[in-house]
Amino acid sequence: MKLWFAALLAALLSALGCCGGGRETAAETSSAPVTVENISVENYFELGPNIETFSHVPERIVVVGANESETLMDLGVTRGVIAAVPTQDNPTFGIKACNRAAFASFPPMKRSEVNAERLLALQPDLIVAQQEFFSKNRLGSTAYWNGKGVHTMVPLNTTAPGKLNAVETIAREMKFIRDMGTIFRRDDAAEKIIGDTRARIDFIRRETQGGARPKVMILDLMSSIVASYGRDKIAGDMAAAIGADVPHTTAAVGTENIMEENPDVVFVVVYDEQEEEVQKIRENPAFRHLNFIQNNRLYPIPLKFVYGPQTRTIDAIGYMANRMYPGQFDFATEYDFHVE
Repeated sequence: MKLWFAALLAALLSALGCCGGGRETAAETSSAPVTVENISVENYFELGPNIETFSHVPERIVVVGANESETLMDLGVTRGVIAAVPTQDNPTFGIKACNRAAFASFPPMKRSEVNAERLLALQPDLIVAQQEFFSKNRLGSTAYWNGKGVHTMVPLNTTAPGKLNAVETIAREMKFIRDMGTIFRRDDAAEKIIGDTRARIDFIRRETQGGARPKVMILDLMSSIVASYGRDKIAGDMAAAIGADVPHTTAAVGTENIMEENPDVVFVVVYDEQEEEVQKIRENPAFRHLNFIQNNRLYPIPLKFVYGPQTRTIDAIGYMANRMYPGQFDFATEYDFHVE
């Protein structure tokens, strides 16, 4: 009887270990300090490196963002979250099925509640949040929290969409994942995520080698400007990594810039299921004779795939490849890393 119960318990623990599981390993409970280099941020701007030493695995975590939450869960971190804000989630492309149960267990927090007073009351030991939240009206600076003994981890590719403050790359995205793995003593899980992501890129490059390179633009119709996620943005770097010709545009572009580039494929960032942003581009008479309209190569893309995608990078790349090379690929929308 005891042997049967032990076997059942082991099976249950193993099941929890897949895709954001909850098994605690010897590495996770290690008290050996680890050091990572993140970024110092104030009023949305990256000021330089931020070297942080973690003497223990964080136990009171505030995580702001759907992708940030997915990164924790994909690494197998499901305990210690005291507040989770699902900002930038998408009704069509939500939390992955394999992570939904774990995410539902995180205490929810509204975006409007993300401010210094509210977080001080929670007494976190780690805040994971994008650059926009480290502003004078939200959380102040990373230095403010570090000075209070609270660690901060800022995704490295979340500069303002309408600005080019830093060159964003897949390499930086993978560094953030590796650093999070280091902090939570989940190094093997981080390396598996990085390895699987790199393997998908390599596969697409091999399969498309020698073919035509489609010119691709990724546009975001913001309130007052049209932002272009060009070659120096993470979205542009992902598209270029799988064979696209992505122009080096300014952060903000006008109709004339798009006409001059005459892209073969255009991805438009959408925020809900209405996809009004796509319609605005499609119905613009100035674009009527451009390649992407003539050949019906205009596609929606959720913000979470082009702005600090983190562990969803693999999904973003698959989504782009399916549309850049129609009929050649059929990647699933969600990738389960099966991390244990």
